[in-house]
This record gives sequence, C-alpha cells and structure tokens, in this order.
Amino acid sequence: MTTTPRAIPFTPAERSFLRHELAAAFGHFPKLSEGLKLTLWTTGPHRGQPKIAPVLAGLIERGIMDMRPEDLGRRAIFTETGMAALKALYEDGRYLDPDRFGHLREELGIPAPPLTHRL
Repeated sequence: MTTTPRAIPFTPAERSFLRHELAAAFGHFPKLSEGLKLTLWTTGPHRGQPKIAPVLAGLIERGIMDMRPEDLGRRAIFTETGMAALKALYEDGRYLDPDRFGHLREELGIPAPPLTHRL
C-alpha cells in the first residue's frame, strides 16, 4: 500500500520566503511564537506603516498569517491554520531541511528523531 504525500498549501515563492525568514541569522534562531519581523516605511506617504511583501500579503489574505493590532504592524504571526500548514511543510522533509530548521521542531510539536549510536 502506498501513501500519497499531503498537499503542501504553499506556493514555491511562499516556501522560499518562509525559508528566508525562518533561517538562523547571525546565530539567532527565530521563534514562530514571535512571528516575522516587518520593516517600516521611514519616509514618504506610508511613513510608520509596515512594508508588506506581496508574498506575505498573500499569506495574510489566505489566513495563514495575521498581524496583531497590539504589535502596531511590526510583526506578522502564524495563525492556527498557518501553524498546521507549516508543520505539514516541515514533516514533508523536502522543503525545510531538519538540520537547518531543527529549531522549529519543538514549536511545531514534532517529536525529536530517535538517537542512533554508532560504534
């Protein structure tokens, strides 16, 4: 009996965006609970408002991510639907390398793989 892989609810552009945003940078491992940090416009008519990339706008529109009013638009967080989709993406194994994105495992509720001993 063969099993069909679960459908991944992210486009290739969204997967690339998430890999970029969730990868470790300068020794800092981002936490899903803290959300994705957004930059703000510093000049012009949108001054003080968050810069929302088209990919992120699509994730917000589909209910995978949300922006809390108390964060003043400085962070985008994953919704419950988004966390479930991200968990499916991680568990698939083709899109998020466990060595590079292992820091997400605990927050996604995925058990650690069993240790193997070599002699």
